Amino acid sequence: MKKLIVSLLLFAAVIALSSSSYAQGKGNLRGIVKDTAGVVLPGASVTVKGSTLGTATNLNGSYSLQGVPAGEVEIVVNYLGFATLTRKVTIVAEKTITADFTLKESSVTMKSVVISAVVGGQQRALNQQKMADNMMQVVSADQIGRFPDPNVADALKRLSGVTTNGKDVQLRGTPANFTNINVNGEQVMSSQEEGKRNESLDVIPSDILASLEVQKTLLPSNDGDAIAGVVNMRTATARSLSPKLSLDLGSGYNWLREKTIYNIRAGFSQRYLPTDKNPKGVLGVAANYSYLNTNNGYDRLEAEAWEPYTLTRKSTGEVVSENTYIPTDFRYRYQSRESKRHGAVLVLDWAPVENTKFTLSSVYNNRNDDDLRYRNRYRFRDNGKGFFLMDDGSIGSERMRNIVQVSDQNEKIRNINLNLDGESTMGSWKVDGGAFYNKSKRDYTSQMMGFQGPEWRAGKKVNGVTIPAGTVVGVVPDIYSKYLTSSYLYQPTGNMGPDAPDAISRFNLYTVENNDNITEGTNFTLRANASKNYFIGKFASTFSFGAKGKFMNNSGYIPDGTWTYSVTANNANSLSNLLYKDQLSTSFLNDKLPFGMTADLGKTQAYLADPANSAQIERNDYFSNTYIDGFYYDAGEDVVSGYVMNKIQMNKLMVLAGARVERTSVNYKANIVTPFVNPNAPVQGGDATLYNDYTSTPVSEKLNYTKFLPNIQFKYDMTDKTIFRFAWTTGYSRPNVTDLVPKQNISQDLQRVTLGNPDLKPAYANNLDLLFERYLSNVGIVSGGVFYKHIGNFQYLSEGILDEPGSDYNGWQVIKSMNGDAAKVYGAEATINASLTFLPWIFRNLVFTSNYTYIHSKATTSLERGSTRLPGQAQNTGNFALAYSTKKVTLQASMNYIGSYINALGSNSERDIWQEGRWQLDLNGNVRLYKGITVWAELMNVLDNEYYNYFGNKDRIYNLQFNGVNGRLGISYRF
Repeated sequence: MKKLIVSLLLFAAVIALSSSSYAQGKGNLRGIVKDTAGVVLPGASVTVKGSTLGTATNLNGSYSLQGVPAGEVEIVVNYLGFATLTRKVTIVAEKTITADFTLKESSVTMKSVVISAVVGGQQRALNQQKMADNMMQVVSADQIGRFPDPNVADALKRLSGVTTNGKDVQLRGTPANFTNINVNGEQVMSSQEEGKRNESLDVIPSDILASLEVQKTLLPSNDGDAIAGVVNMRTATARSLSPKLSLDLGSGYNWLREKTIYNIRAGFSQRYLPTDKNPKGVLGVAANYSYLNTNNGYDRLEAEAWEPYTLTRKSTGEVVSENTYIPTDFRYRYQSRESKRHGAVLVLDWAPVENTKFTLSSVYNNRNDDDLRYRNRYRFRDNGKGFFLMDDGSIGSERMRNIVQVSDQNEKIRNINLNLDGESTMGSWKVDGGAFYNKSKRDYTSQMMGFQGPEWRAGKKVNGVTIPAGTVVGVVPDIYSKYLTSSYLYQPTGNMGPDAPDAISRFNLYTVENNDNITEGTNFTLRANASKNYFIGKFASTFSFGAKGKFMNNSGYIPDGTWTYSVTANNANSLSNLLYKDQLSTSFLNDKLPFGMTADLGKTQAYLADPANSAQIERNDYFSNTYIDGFYYDAGEDVVSGYVMNKIQMNKLMVLAGARVERTSVNYKANIVTPFVNPNAPVQGGDATLYNDYTSTPVSEKLNYTKFLPNIQFKYDMTDKTIFRFAWTTGYSRPNVTDLVPKQNISQDLQRVTLGNPDLKPAYANNLDLLFERYLSNVGIVSGGVFYKHIGNFQYLSEGILDEPGSDYNGWQVIKSMNGDAAKVYGAEATINASLTFLPWIFRNLVFTSNYTYIHSKATTSLERGSTRLPGQAQNTGNFALAYSTKKVTLQASMNYIGSYINALGSNSERDIWQEGRWQLDLNGNVRLYKGITVWAELMNVLDNEYYNYFGNKDRIYNLQFNGVNGRLGISYRF
């Protein structure tokens, strides 16, 4: 790092000295590019005619050119869909001249295209994409509003190569932690329970942002820990001395839970205090606020415990198979949720002169989810002989038990982001710097109350009566159905009572589990950059360098008072007395199954609060303390970095080359929790064979590593609308935090060992990208490209069975993140966005947008299974939208497809967890009633296609979920 800093200083000194005489004959030019309505145009090209010196306008339509030759020069301004403007400007040596430009729509565009909301939003995004030095896609605020996407995760899925599960985003088939999530260029820390690197993007409203950027090739100035790329959320600053006001009001409905939805959005911006030094206003104020209240939920079937067992034909005793996977525990989940989400942005900027600007931007997001969860659980267990194939094809077991659960859950997620940035132009130098602070916090509370019936088990007693050995007590009719069910064959006798095995009267409250936890993430960043325009011969060049320090922390802990309780059965806590409904829903899972009986949350909580029942309620210190100690982790990561890069424009060819160095220092803390049977300790929970004591050992790991990240990119403008790009870049990605911390958790009930792995190495990748772009005169694009990534030390979640005969945990499930040897990712992307102006009559107002991505990967793991697909990689993804759009009416249908992919690797392909491919259809439209007033309507998830996970092959369900259809109707006002 010291050598890099010294090299940067020496190079800067050489540039400064060599250009001292050059600067005497040069001046600077700055200004704003806008249209005839006064709307600023981001991504406009501003060049000096007869030279290769040029730049692009930023998000606010502003541009700045340093090192312009003194005297009269011609400035050429280009913007897709507008006529090229050429104007003479007189440059004064060592002075900054201001020149604003107003562009008119081109005659071709005016004749062929109606610049509607759809086309206008696409126009702004394409111009920014066209002028970028790297391969980047942009979603402008107008485009975000074009689709019915209430949050950032949903908005991003419209782009090529982007997949999302509703909260996490993955780029080009790589894991989510390979993507860096930024606000105004700086990393947002995660507070997700799983210790993921990136914050849940469904927390952030899409309608408070100015734009979204997806950078698929990194620049040396980007943070290097982003193999897949960067998602950058940008906020807007005030642009006009005239006030701008917007207001949206809407309401909606969720058909699954038959509940209402409503939302409010407001925005304001204005510049103040124009002066002679800054006639555009010294002070800018921009604010946006969004509120969304939804009442929804989902239906889910979970079957996450498949294990291989011997299968015997019951009628003959013949062994049918010694390795048949059986679902030993499956659950019905009925979830209702009220979610309240607030998002706010406030941006203040102070520009005492036009050459200098300071900006303070704050972004605050808060989501509060209140959930009521009903879950019915069916345990289908081995009794030492495996399972049985019955004559009717069903699978029988000698051991079964049903459990009924009700949970009161609350999740509060808050994150705040503060950016203080400053930039100034001093001669031919441009300097900028800033400080950034981010804090994300997730506060989760959950109280689960469980009611269980007797364990019906051959050879064991129930109410003093022994069930005969060899009795098949129950069956699963079809283990390969998406809609798993079970039923009892055994009929109780004698003292067991006359009721059926799964009768309401047989269930009693037996456990109360409080699963509260808090996770936090913070990031404090300092950065400084400098760049200088100069010439190499006749070619304009820009030399840039910078340094940054990121000081990050992630932690998770259990708050005080989080206890698990065991409850002794009696008549007062019988489910018969605490029942909510004997049949909650007859249309569960898209009308496929009845849900069954449910406990009443209020009655059960009242029973627990009644002092008269305290004798039946005992705190389970063992379960409580192992949960507290096992959850804890603290991860500190400090990253100090520096970069240098140089860009040269040689007529039509731009070459950008540079390198970045990042030094990372980490300190991970956690506990190793080891349970055991202590004969001298009390047995809580009933079964003396269960663990009842434990040891907890604090552990910590410290390490340092350095990454060198070279980078070279080419951009060739064959014409003003045809571009070829090529890039070789490098990057790395750290594993998720909870995968790294040195922890150990053991669940005897599930026979599962979960291990952290502090020896995990960061993945490192070499990336090759080639892209062709053709920008269309009628405001569209046809593009296609290919990419390749070679990823060493990629990380994957391994789930397998421990095969160590001498171990206490032999045969148990072991979950641990590991490094694979290498992964190769190949892909191709294609995009077609076009106004169909060649069609006759009203059909010329159709706008077609589409993209398709194909990805193939080959990952070599340390498992004895050869190569496999990279976890998280969908082979096919695509988006297709057709809109009818005029200046008054827009109607649109949009389809999104994400192909199947592996969620987690097992010890072999039979144990891989897959996410099945899924289509989603959304419909939306709006009508402009009067100037500034628009009525809009949206329907989301119209087809209500299932979310389906399977275990090893499609016949073995892992998760099945239906979310229902959502609709919204509202009115918007723009002033």
